[in-house]
Amino acid sequence: MRFKSLSGCTIAVLGLLLLGVTSSAAQNRETDRVRVFVQVSEERPEDAVVDANLPPGQWQLEPMSFGTEGNTYFFDLKQAQYLGQQLSKQLQRTNSRKELIELVETREEAAVYLEIVATKVEGNIQGAGVFGGDGTNAAPSTNTTKMVGDALIVRLTMRGQVFTTDFTGQKLDALRTPEVQVAREVERFLEVNAEGIRTLNPPRH
Repeated sequence: MRFKSLSGCTIAVLGLLLLGVTSSAAQNRETDRVRVFVQVSEERPEDAVVDANLPPGQWQLEPMSFGTEGNTYFFDLKQAQYLGQQLSKQLQRTNSRKELIELVETREEAAVYLEIVATKVEGNIQGAGVFGGDGTNAAPSTNTTKMVGDALIVRLTMRGQVFTTDFTGQKLDALRTPEVQVAREVERFLEVNAEGIRTLNPPRH
């Protein structure tokens, strides 16, 4: 089974061996929506520094992309709980998402887990060269300013699989908030891989 990135390229080949499921049950499950659980782990301490495992430059919050050091990511439990609620609302906001995604209340019911792993990003902006001193003694120097921004990193994993992928969002304006951006990217990923992911839906009891 191939799970594809948003660009359509194959990310991984994953063997899905579903034991004890009859062919008729499998056909019925193919028509199910993808069952998704939005997870906020209370085991993460508040305001903890998060190792997001994002390579330098993969996601640099503008204008922090001009910084000389990588960004630092933080997890705040209250903010994560709020963003989890907002992300859940976004995932059911349109008819197309409602037809594709079924939000469930427990991890045991889900084929896909969306874990909120970061809610804030901090980075440094290095300013342009500034000349200090006077006359012939003037020498160039740089100013560094620390910036903190609203952000959201959501890690997607799937039932019984080792595959993971991250979705990131930042607040651009009142309408383009972190959860809006992440919901759009999650929808695109699930659309591309829906056929395979639906087979991971656990049987209903």
